[in-house]
Amino acid sequence: MLEDHYGHCRLLGLSAPPNPSFWIESTPATDYESLSADVDVDVCVVGAGITGLTAAALLKRAGKTVAVVESRRIVRGATGYTTAKVTSGHGLIYAHLASAFGEQAARIYAESNEAAKERIARFVQEDGIVCDFERKDNYVYAQANQDVADVRSEFEAASRVGLPVTLERKIPLPYWVAAAVRLENQAQFHPRKYLLALAETIPGDGSHVFELTTATDVESGRPCLVRTNRATVRAADVIVATHLPFEDGGLFFTKAHPHRSYAVAAPIEPDAAPDGMFINSGTPTRSVRTIRDGDRLLVQVGGEGHKPGAEPDTFARYRVLEEFLAEHWPQAGQVGYRWSTQDYMSADRVPYIGRLRRSSEHVFTATGYSKWGMTGGTLAAMLLSDRILGRENPWFKLYDAKRIDPKASFRRFVTGNAAAGFHLVADRFKATKDADPDSLAPGDGAILRIDGRKRAVYRDESGGLHVLSPVCRHLHCHVVWNPAERSWDCPCHGSRYSGEGEVIQGPAVEGLVRKEPS
Repeated sequence: MLEDHYGHCRLLGLSAPPNPSFWIESTPATDYESLSADVDVDVCVVGAGITGLTAAALLKRAGKTVAVVESRRIVRGATGYTTAKVTSGHGLIYAHLASAFGEQAARIYAESNEAAKERIARFVQEDGIVCDFERKDNYVYAQANQDVADVRSEFEAASRVGLPVTLERKIPLPYWVAAAVRLENQAQFHPRKYLLALAETIPGDGSHVFELTTATDVESGRPCLVRTNRATVRAADVIVATHLPFEDGGLFFTKAHPHRSYAVAAPIEPDAAPDGMFINSGTPTRSVRTIRDGDRLLVQVGGEGHKPGAEPDTFARYRVLEEFLAEHWPQAGQVGYRWSTQDYMSADRVPYIGRLRRSSEHVFTATGYSKWGMTGGTLAAMLLSDRILGRENPWFKLYDAKRIDPKASFRRFVTGNAAAGFHLVADRFKATKDADPDSLAPGDGAILRIDGRKRAVYRDESGGLHVLSPVCRHLHCHVVWNPAERSWDCPCHGSRYSGEGEVIQGPAVEGLVRKEPS
């Protein structure tokens, strides 16, 4: 499987990312055709993660023709690097929702996420998808006595909205906890096995999955036009499911802010493994689950999150997680998988699902899952397919992408945009000494001043030098080097580029501008 991963990168002309996830390494590469000529369909879906593929599957089964357009290969973006918990237990969410939105909103959030979880379960059962889907209880726990009151409040709020929760003092972890909320009958699975099987049901009868096809513009109209680097898709409706919309008209980059986190996994004997899915209520975050790997079992630990560009030594984040795993599961073997991911946090902790712009009646989007994309992405697909099919849905108002609720979101809205504004200005004036690119070892990158100008410089594994403008192609912040992932990351809105400057993750759709030393 690893050769498939590296072959995929060679096909795109990129150096291979150093830390592919377990989900990617344990599944085969895909080979859907690229868009080669204009096509007409009922719905064009841009982005092939859990949101896009689920929406396409639902719409095709409802009788619509669909075209899925993916800039790289399917399920290799954020969905390919998730922790893959399928749960309605999203940290201390229900106490927050009851306070910020009211108890009825908290009830809708619980009901809709439970429905998304069961929609996944039905796909698995109806289609016979082999994806290691298994029911597990979910635990949110406090380790410090001062956090017990928050956990108790979460238990009370979750109970009031009808979730099957209990308050526990002892849970199946090998270290002491002060209190925990246990949510029954949740699930975990292998997201790529699940979605690759779902994707196979889409092509045919006028529907398509197109890979290596980058959408560059969406024009609302009758029909809507999705322009790509290859040809145009004409559709009555469009869903932009690209994690954060690459179209700036909806201003989602001002309401959803990027956050990077890490995961490691190691083999463990079943009798020593934790039975359940776990996340703590405080910081630093520690997320724990097990993973099926054929006859083996792995224990996965995640956390160590930070804003993109805020950690110069990203290797250190992996080391901390490996030390935590070794301390609490000394029976585990050597860490065999390390990966990181980037999520978008909504200003009020509720996803944005709905119209891309107020004036776009037939162009929709979804973003801001705040690290809970398995149920969030599935729920978004359910809501958007209902909207396109003309079905009423009582959950839509809570998630409306154009909602305005200052009480729920003001602080995070101001903080997130202040941070982006700071980077936009400050990074331009950050001191950078003149340096010789020859000082870079293979696989290294750095922002260097060459002949008086800042450049993003990367030396690839074969020794080739790539000299790039450090200016992000989205909204012109300066990128920073991520040594663990060998990528250029934008600290403002989360665009990511390979060492060679090609787009890894939007909202940018164009690579960094190549420069040559003068």
